[in-house]
Amino acid sequence: MYIKYQPNPKHKKVGDCVVRALCKAMNKSWTEVYDDLCKIGREICDMPNDKATYKKYLLLNGFRYVSYKPEYGSSRPTVDNFSKHHNDGKVYVLSLAHHLVTSVDGNYYDIFDSGSYCVYSWFEK
Repeated sequence: MYIKYQPNPKHKKVGDCVVRALCKAMNKSWTEVYDDLCKIGREICDMPNDKATYKKYLLLNGFRYVSYKPEYGSSRPTVDNFSKHHNDGKVYVLSLAHHLVTSVDGNYYDIFDSGSYCVYSWFEK
């Protein structure tokens, strides 16, 4: 089920889906996550919202990366479908096309309803 989630302290929609998703996944404030990502980005000379940066951040914080490749003839799960079938108490950070969203206990958290978007890979903890 979709739950509106906007941790940005100024309630801006500024292309910060990585920071928003990780706020929910890490139970941290927007500023804490942004600063953490900037530190890693500086270390690896990459942007805070780049996949290499947030992947390193999640792996350093105990998440496991799962690459998903559907079997021939099948389709990728949507955020809504994935969330309904992964209500096991784990935290999932779902990678969509140019977007990240967090799913916990069958709910997905975002500033808009991304439930119809396809999941390409995810991180779980």
